[in-house]
Formats: sequence, C-alpha cells, structure tokens
Amino acid sequence: MISVIINAFKVLHISMERGKIYKLIGIFFGALVICSTAFFLLEKQVNVELTFADSLWWGFVTSTTVGYGDYFPTTVGGRIFGIILMIIGISTFGFLTAGIASVFVESKLKEGMGLMNIKFENHIVIIGWNNKSKTMLDELVKDNPERKIVIISEIEKLTFDTKNTYFVHGDPTVDETLIRANIAYAGIVIVVADERLNKDGMADARSVLICLAVDKFNTDIHLIAEVLNEENIPHFERANVNDIIVSNQMSSRVMVRSAVYQNVSTVIKELLTNSYGNELYECDIKNDDVGLTFGELSTKYINTYNAIILGIANEGVTLNPKKDRITKKGDIIIYISDGKL
Repeated sequence: MISVIINAFKVLHISMERGKIYKLIGIFFGALVICSTAFFLLEKQVNVELTFADSLWWGFVTSTTVGYGDYFPTTVGGRIFGIILMIIGISTFGFLTAGIASVFVESKLKEGMGLMNIKFENHIVIIGWNNKSKTMLDELVKDNPERKIVIISEIEKLTFDTKNTYFVHGDPTVDETLIRANIAYAGIVIVVADERLNKDGMADARSVLICLAVDKFNTDIHLIAEVLNEENIPHFERANVNDIIVSNQMSSRVMVRSAVYQNVSTVIKELLTNSYGNELYECDIKNDDVGLTFGELSTKYINTYNAIILGIANEGVTLNPKKDRITKKGDIIIYISDGKL
C-alpha cells in the first residue's frame, strides 16, 4: 500500500514538473506576498487595526475566491490588487487541479491500452484473449473475486467491468511484455491457444514458445496450457507445463458421454461453472482428519459439510479410493459442494 502511494506521488511530481506547475506555484506565492503587502500598506491608512498577518489571510482567501468577507479592500488601489490576486489564484488552482486530474486520466488510459506495469504478486495471468478467455475470467472472478487477474494480449485495447482485472498489451513471447505483467511473481499462468493460427498448425507452436518464455522467468509457477493437437503434448511437457488441456479431445469426450448417458453432460456443465448449483473444489486435509479412512472421511464430509469427496490427491490423483485407504498429512481432498469449505 505504501509503495502504491509513493509511486502515485512520483507520477504526480513528474506530471507537475512537465506541466511547469511548480513554476506557477512559485509565481502564485510571489504574487500573494506582493499583493498582500500592497493591500496592507494601502488599507492600513483606513483601518488602523489591520495587521500584516491579516493581510496575508485576506490574500489567500481572495486568491482561492473563497472570500470570507472578514477583510476586504475599501481603497481603489486595494481593490486593483485584489482583482490581480483573484486572476492569478484562479489560474494557479485551475492548472494545479488539471495537473492532478491528468495523473488519474493518464493512469486510466494506460490501463485500458495495456501500457501499465504490474507491481502486485501472486496474481493469475491469462495469456491470449478470445471467447474462452472471457469465460475463464468470469469463472475466476466468481470463484475468487479478491484475487488479481492480468490479461496479456496483442489486442489494442481491453476494458473490464470486473474489479481486480488488468490488461497488458504486447507479444507474450517477448520478455518485455512478460516483465510488465510481473510474470516472475505470478501464481498461476493460463495459456490460451490462438485458434487463428490453427489453419497453418502454428497455434500450438506459438503456445509452446509462450510457455518456454514463462518458464524462463518462473520455474515454480503453476502453468496451464490449452493444446489443439494431441501430438504436440510432448513439446508442452518439455516446457514444464503442469496441466495440459487438449480442448478438442475434452469436448469430444463430453459429447460421447452425453450420447451414451444423457444426463452426464448436465452434471459436467454444473460442476464446471460457478453460475449455479454445485462445483468442484479442493482443499488441504485438516489436521483432525489425518488418520481417518477414506470411508470415515467421506461420511464425515457428507454429514458435516454436505459435501461429497470424489478423490484424494497426493503425488497423483486417486478418484474414489478404497474405503480403507488411510488419509495422511499432505493429502488434498477433491470434493463436490455448493460452496468452498
């Protein structure tokens, strides 16, 4: 938070320096002293109780056009200096307000054009923008609205209705773009295949390049990639991709299950969206549950949380393990529920 405030002041300083606001402020204070001194000398003749401090107070409230009326010029000379001070004050505060406003406008323009540098950490990065990316973004925001999400794309401009969502414009195979997205400190990266390149069979090749570039900056990041051609899976494995999703393969298998078992597709749709019904989740095993059998753990979860355990992950995922399988520390529970536990 402190670093954000410091950075904002730095940007404001640059903007004021560029707009010569500091010089204008200097002229303002010079004019304030001169006009207040002239006011004091001219009005002292008709108001013996007037002090120089009172004159400075009059000068400041006059320059801001507040004009409390506790002191006001009665001589012709005093009124002339009052008019001069009002003109200078209006100009100075107008330019100062414009300078401050320009900082926020410039920041918002940069954000929409993807020219900003990401400073936060442990964010989710989606590389590539299409209808699938939009669906992913919606699901991620619903699942964890407080986590920051960064979109990297070569599209000229992107704006989002959701909070904590940011845009970085550029080629994701170029180091500079990934640096601006602070990829070295991201938590999760999702690479979406560019289907426009699939005609020439280059979509997966580009995705592999992106994965290699990401892995160069952060070897510990959880990297997920969409693959269009199953034959290219070994290339993604060499790029240290953690989860390889063959989109065409997955959709075709869902269609087959739906053809054979007509209600399965409805179940899959519900489990894969946060929009309605139950969803798939995972969580670390609780200390109190270590040592229970899978059967005992399943009974506890259904009775206590109304959640159904599908499997346990620990050096691999085991769906529906044997009832006497003993749970241990480090296990990750995969479950179905209407909300996170």
